[in-house]
Amino acid sequence: MTDPERYPELRNILQIHALAQSENSYHEALTPFYFTVLSNRAKRPERSTLALFAPGTTLYLPPVPEARDKGPASGLHHHNCFEFTYIIEGSMYQIVEGRRYYYPAGSCCLMSPNTLHTEENTTDYTCVFISITEEFVSRLAYFGHTFLFPGEQEVLKNPIFRYLRPDEEEDDPGVHSFLDFVPKITQYEQEHLVHRLYEEMLRTMIEPGIGATYQLLELLLRFLGTLGDERYYHVNYVTSESNVDKLLLSRIDRILDQHHGRVSNRELSQLLHYNGSYLGRIVKKHTGKSLFDYSMNFTMRYAAKLLRETDKTAAAIAAELKFSNHSHFYRIFRERYGMTPVEYRRAHCGR
Repeated sequence: MTDPERYPELRNILQIHALAQSENSYHEALTPFYFTVLSNRAKRPERSTLALFAPGTTLYLPPVPEARDKGPASGLHHHNCFEFTYIIEGSMYQIVEGRRYYYPAGSCCLMSPNTLHTEENTTDYTCVFISITEEFVSRLAYFGHTFLFPGEQEVLKNPIFRYLRPDEEEDDPGVHSFLDFVPKITQYEQEHLVHRLYEEMLRTMIEPGIGATYQLLELLLRFLGTLGDERYYHVNYVTSESNVDKLLLSRIDRILDQHHGRVSNRELSQLLHYNGSYLGRIVKKHTGKSLFDYSMNFTMRYAAKLLRETDKTAAAIAAELKFSNHSHFYRIFRERYGMTPVEYRRAHCGR
């Protein structure tokens, strides 16, 4: 983060406090809501950009060369606020409580105030940070007043809202945690469901008009509603004691789903930046199946969908799914569904 001493306007947004006898720091938000857009260029750090948007303040800041020369961002930090990190493009590594997590485009995480973390600058990425204080979170519940429409109460059941406002008896300030979001939707759907919301929030911050505060609240509620919708995202509650393997398996599932299971171990390794043998062991450990057998679940599920919803022949579906040997496709399909593709179509479509 840029030095507040060099940019006095930054003092209106946050104050950075060094922690005694540690490289870590504490970031104190001085405004209830602010927005940060970071574009990192690992090999050309001079082209990296950082912009902060807060009520009444917009700052475009250059990177700090002496901090970037160290490779991964040095030192961890925590906040007095909640922080959403949403990856727009590229991929980022986050260090959270000493563990390293990989975030491809479209993924998101929500840090609690007391969780130590930082982003690495070893990859190219563009991301958005949305920082909200607990005081601002309280406004999302409409200050305890009754909502006009029954459906609006659904936000209170959202897993994100429960995380932002836990019951007092369940709230343990000693627990270092975050929420991890793995998208179930395509990049195109993300652009229409999520990107549009943060762009509208950003526009409201830059050009506030009458009712801008309420517009931000409404947009933020829609943002929470989208990320917390199980149709769009898989949400994992992660603590310092959580099993990292299960988070990685969620990301494997996402990639297999997007590619209908037709991803090789090598391709998966390149996409996730993990050793292929290690990924195979993770799948075997948690599913009891080899990566190939596990990926076939996604392939056959998609094949069955095409049989139900299209007029494509079984041979055409096998070719679309990159089976050079059609009899191999028929055999695997029958093992999974107990019938041939033609019998499956007849049973489900009556034709």
